[in-house]
Amino acid sequence: MISGLIVTTMTDMGPFPLLNLSEISEDTTVKLSVIGMTILSMGAGSVAEKQHYRLHGSIPIPDSPNLEAIAMSFTVAPTKTDDVRIDQHGRESTIWLLFESKDRNRVFLQHSLIEKALKEEISTIHIEDNLSDPTIMNRVLTRIKEISQAPSRTEVPVSDEIPFYIPERGGLEFYTIDMGGDLVTLEASTDLTDHSVLILINSVIKRIFLIKLKDSAPQRLMFLASRSASNLNVNRFKSNFTIRNVSDPLEREMILEKIGIIQKIGI
Repeated sequence: MISGLIVTTMTDMGPFPLLNLSEISEDTTVKLSVIGMTILSMGAGSVAEKQHYRLHGSIPIPDSPNLEAIAMSFTVAPTKTDDVRIDQHGRESTIWLLFESKDRNRVFLQHSLIEKALKEEISTIHIEDNLSDPTIMNRVLTRIKEISQAPSRTEVPVSDEIPFYIPERGGLEFYTIDMGGDLVTLEASTDLTDHSVLILINSVIKRIFLIKLKDSAPQRLMFLASRSASNLNVNRFKSNFTIRNVSDPLEREMILEKIGIIQKIGI
């Protein structure tokens, strides 16, 4: 499923792509560097630092409607820099793993395994020169490809019936994200149409669903929701839950219909 890898870094002049092991154009990698690293760097100080060494996404690839990426940011020792901040704190860098949008759910099911493997690989990358070394990065790409192509043990089918993975009673928690990226708890009786994004936790089957309730919701909000879902999974559920982005409109409507029924009868 993972089809390519791109390395971007924060140079003294700004975000820039260092290595492109994918089929997308160099112009697109430049846009990804600027747009993508800006998204990942939202928030200052400790907030930005918490984003490092965590797997984020999915994030759309510019000019590529059928491609998305998951990404991990980290720092390396700069080879040479005139920027005092970079010299003191390291050069911020990001590895992007590309895949087709149709494979998003399958990639999310492998999220924790990919994150663990990528952390291990990044722990061996210490200096800036490593980032543009194709031998090192091809090794990383090969390992992640092998993980992503392994059969998933927890596929959840989408049928024409009301999704069975929304239980009639119990086991559900509702959250949303405010514009500042903070997680907001929703009561079970909440009118979901008042919100743009829903994070739905089903503790029965150990799954977290990300649902865009309004098509006009900015992609940044979905990114923040994905980040919060990942944090919940790691910190609260010890990475034992899987995260699923509900992108199919029919499935979304079926889920919301089922929730509506539950709200009427009470959880």
